[in-house]
Amino acid sequence: MPWQSPTLNQLAEQIRADMRGRLPDAQPALRRALLRVVADVDAGAVHGLYGYLAWLAKQLIIDTAEDEWLERWASIWGIRRDSAVAAAGEILLTGTPGAQLLEGVELEHDSGVIVTLDETVTLNAQGEATGSVTATEAGSDGNLAAGETLRLVSAESGIDGEATVGSDGITGGAERESNERLRARLLDRIQRQPHGGNEDDYIMWAREAHPDVTRVWVYPHAPDVGEVTVRLVCDDLDDIIPTTEVIDAVKEHIDRERPVAARGFYAIAPAAAPLNFEIRLTPDTAEARARVTDALADYLAQAAEPGGTLYREPLSGVIYVAAGESRHEMPVPADDVTHTVNQIATLGTITWL
Repeated sequence: MPWQSPTLNQLAEQIRADMRGRLPDAQPALRRALLRVVADVDAGAVHGLYGYLAWLAKQLIIDTAEDEWLERWASIWGIRRDSAVAAAGEILLTGTPGAQLLEGVELEHDSGVIVTLDETVTLNAQGEATGSVTATEAGSDGNLAAGETLRLVSAESGIDGEATVGSDGITGGAERESNERLRARLLDRIQRQPHGGNEDDYIMWAREAHPDVTRVWVYPHAPDVGEVTVRLVCDDLDDIIPTTEVIDAVKEHIDRERPVAARGFYAIAPAAAPLNFEIRLTPDTAEARARVTDALADYLAQAAEPGGTLYREPLSGVIYVAAGESRHEMPVPADDVTHTVNQIATLGTITWL
């Protein structure tokens, strides 16, 4: 049976019992007895030691280790925790034709995010230019949506004080890899031994290329014999479709790791295919709707894949379990839903009937 550490009260009672056994005339159970105080103090110290041993036991097992202990285990297998990644993208600058904005100039967003210009740009005859920028601090906070406004930290001659984030946004920023994700990669590495570029290797390489990558699918001999195509998603983000920065990071990393004799490699972001629902719950409550919505999102995050088929019966079963005491009808989708090889289902609009 599993080991159970004694509680603080149990330890204190054990120590008092030991005192009574060694000192027949002692009464350590009395509230104001000196021996009771000694027993309680000793129990507290021993309880702390039990706690440390319990924590240490977790660190000695790979699937429960945490923080620096998990990193130590991972390093033995040649795996390093992914560092935070700085967001990057393009901005639109305006001003006097021919004016220049030098590399390293800083621009600030209302949220406090600061980006720097990657290289010197010169405004064209229309007084416009596109510049590449990178957030000064790594992390997801540096991600900015298209159309957001940035302001020059210091005024520059001939350059308007405000710039606009480009149509693709400033993306790719990610936090330092979490313990859960690092542990999953480590267990994958242990359970799936490297084989010089097989399917499991490509999955491992893609996941270690960027902290946002979660699920990966590998297609050998695609689009041609000897070539490999990888499709991937980022389930922990609001939009699971990876950005250009994530795709580029995967390409660069896998190109460094894959066998040099491999003919060709492609990393592709699948296109989102929103799956819409029409659902009638009886009784219909806000709590039941919320449970169904969360359950469908979780199911798609596990079952959806590029080129896959989502069967109507399991979808209805997810709703049945999540709805609890509610009955349900699901007119839409009316049949199984199959996607093309570059499409992946995401949760679309739920119309509650």
